[in-house]
Amino acid sequence: MREFENLWEGLSFAFLKYDSLKRKSKDLPYVIHPIRVTMILRAAGFSEFKDKNLFLAALFHDLLEDTDLTFEELRAKFGDNVALIVKELSKPDNMSKTDWLSSFITASKRAKIIKMADRIDNLMDMADTKWNNEKQKLYAEQGLIILDTCGGANSRLAHKLEEVIEQILNIK
Repeated sequence: MREFENLWEGLSFAFLKYDSLKRKSKDLPYVIHPIRVTMILRAAGFSEFKDKNLFLAALFHDLLEDTDLTFEELRAKFGDNVALIVKELSKPDNMSKTDWLSSFITASKRAKIIKMADRIDNLMDMADTKWNNEKQKLYAEQGLIILDTCGGANSRLAHKLEEVIEQILNIK
């Protein structure tokens, strides 16, 4: 039962750390997004029992960028594996978005998997939001970089990401 305890602890930690944040386009608690990312992972066939660190890293994937949490604090609480994946998913301040997305070609398989699930959720979420068409198109085009650099990590997620990107680029 330790697996559940660790996941429950991770979920509580995510709720606490994302507490003051809201989604950009909707008046929803931000924690909804990482929870949906874990749901996408489940739909793609991943299991909390077999892939605990993947699920924890997915819950925490925006914490280093969007909160005051440090890498060292995350590592002390959830271990090297989770902290290193989250660090891979955090854009360095001195790097352009395009260069950062292109750098995923050398990322770990787990980081690539989470990045695809993250982009799937964000693209699906923006369909009924205040994002203008140009911004949606740019975000979908960045998704093509993710598909190129991360798609080989999981075919189910790659297929879903491609489907969502095509919907936005063809409709908008």
